[in-house]
Amino acid sequence: MTKWNNEVGPKIDKILMEHVARSEFLKAVRYGDHNVMVRGSNVDVCVNLLRKECTYLEWQMTGIPCPHACAAIKLLHSNIYTYVEECYLKSSQEKIYASSMIPIETHDMPDVNNLTLTDWENNIFLMPPTTTRSLGRLCKKRRESQFQDVHVYKCSRCDQSGHNRSKCRNPNPEKI
Repeated sequence: MTKWNNEVGPKIDKILMEHVARSEFLKAVRYGDHNVMVRGSNVDVCVNLLRKECTYLEWQMTGIPCPHACAAIKLLHSNIYTYVEECYLKSSQEKIYASSMIPIETHDMPDVNNLTLTDWENNIFLMPPTTTRSLGRLCKKRRESQFQDVHVYKCSRCDQSGHNRSKCRNPNPEKI
């Protein structure tokens, strides 16, 4: 965050600059204190800068001023970064990550860019595990559905379930 050039991060700043560029083609007309009517090619959008609302609803959903809001902000000659949601600001990000980012001492770690051939031979580096893939086609691990009917075998000799005629162990079954 120390390398951030503006009040927001580089990704949010890029989105903002795209919205500002798209707002060049929109015509904004002020009505009331904080209300602005923005006219596009085929839509009229109402923007309320005090409540940070736009009838296009993109501003409320993302927290980043949409192109309509950027046109309204430009009409009032305001700073666009004051209308960005607070969670995107540098001050909020510093508060969020103040206690969770603890630097780790790396005084005994080797610098990978400055290693020589003898360093590579003397040190043990963690390599990925060696795996062997079995030959042939993989078995299909099918999970049977709970709604699937399970076929129950019934013996034609003794009329008992659980086996068929070839596996029947009853020597002289009597059919009931």
